[in-house]
Amino acid sequence: MNFYKIFRPLIFKFDAEIAHNLAIKFLKFMPKSATLFCFNRRYKNLQTKLWDIDFANPIGLAAGFDKNAEVINVLSKFGFGFLEIGTVTPRVQIGNVKPRLFRLCEDKAIINRLGFNNLGAEDFAKNLEKAMPQVSYALGVNIGKNKDTEDMLVDYLVLLKKFYTKATYITVNISSPNLKNLRDLQGGERLDPFLMAIMEKKNELKERCKRNVPILLKIAPDLTPDEQEKIAEIVIKNKVDGLIISNTTIFRDPNLKSENTAEVGGLSGKPLFEQSNQVLKNIYKFTEGKIPIIGVGGVSSAADVYEKIKCGASLVQIYSAFVYEGFGLVERIKKDLSEMIKEDGLENISQAVGFYLK
Repeated sequence: MNFYKIFRPLIFKFDAEIAHNLAIKFLKFMPKSATLFCFNRRYKNLQTKLWDIDFANPIGLAAGFDKNAEVINVLSKFGFGFLEIGTVTPRVQIGNVKPRLFRLCEDKAIINRLGFNNLGAEDFAKNLEKAMPQVSYALGVNIGKNKDTEDMLVDYLVLLKKFYTKATYITVNISSPNLKNLRDLQGGERLDPFLMAIMEKKNELKERCKRNVPILLKIAPDLTPDEQEKIAEIVIKNKVDGLIISNTTIFRDPNLKSENTAEVGGLSGKPLFEQSNQVLKNIYKFTEGKIPIIGVGGVSSAADVYEKIKCGASLVQIYSAFVYEGFGLVERIKKDLSEMIKEDGLENISQAVGFYLK
C-alpha cells in the first residue's frame, strides 16, 4: 500500500515550502517511522561504477531536497543509489522573498525561486560530520555562491576546499535561474577561465589530500545548441569529471494547466522531461560520450530513467516526483527498471548508456 498517497491530500493543504520543511522535520525527528514501510533491495543488473565509485543503482536524489545535510542517513534508506545535498553557500543565505515555492499539481511540476536559501557552510559541515559515521553510500555536495558575492569564483573555491574531503563528488552549480547573473557564467568567455581555476584547485587538493573527488558541472536546459556545444568543448578542455543535465527551466509550455504557471522561477518536474532529454542527447553527442553525465528533469518512472540512460546519462536523479509520489517511489522504479533490462537482453544497466546515439 502506498501510504503517502493517503496522506498527500492533507500534506498538500499546506503551503509548498511549509510542507517541505515539515517533511524534513519528520524525517529528522521520526526516522524509524519514516522508513517503516520502505525496503532497500539490491539488483545486480542495476549496479554500476563511475569515477571508480560503486553505485548500488543509478537512481539518485537531486540537490534541493536536503539543503542543509539534515536527513541524509534517513533518505539513504529509501533505495537511492546516491544522494546529492545542498545547494550550500559559504555564508547563511535567507533566499528570495516568500512565497517562493509552488506546486503545479495538474502538471506534476514545481516552480521555485528559492535563491539558494540555506544555513551556510559551517552548519552544513557540522551536520555532515554527525552523519558521516553512517555514510556508506555515494554522497554529492552541491555548491553555490552567496547572493552578494561579486567575484563568484571566490565562493566556489572556498566551498571546494571545505568539502573536498567530505564528499564523494562535488557539483558546481552555476545554472540556477534564481540568483541574478549566475547563469552568465555558462557563457564561453567566462566559463573557460572559471573552470580552469576550479580544476586547478581540484588538482591541488587531489595532490594534497591524496584523494580524487570528481567535480561535476550542472548546466541549464535553456541553452541553445551552439551554447551547448561550446560548453562541451570547454568541459573537455578543462578535464571536468562530469556534467549534470539539467537544472530547472525558465521556459513555460503554453499547454501547462496549473494555476501557478505564471509564477517566476525555475520549473522542474514532468514538463521538463523532453527539454532536458534533448540537451542530454546533444551534450552526449558533442562530448562523444567521453564525459559521464547525470540526467535529471521530469523523471517519475522506470521508463523515464531508462529513457535518460539511453539518451546518454550514466546516472539519473529525481526530485519533483519524490514530492508527488512519496518515499516508496525509488523501490518501485528499481524493480521495474531491473525487469526492463532483462527483457532487453542486457546484463547490466551500463550497457544501455547512450543507446540512441550509438
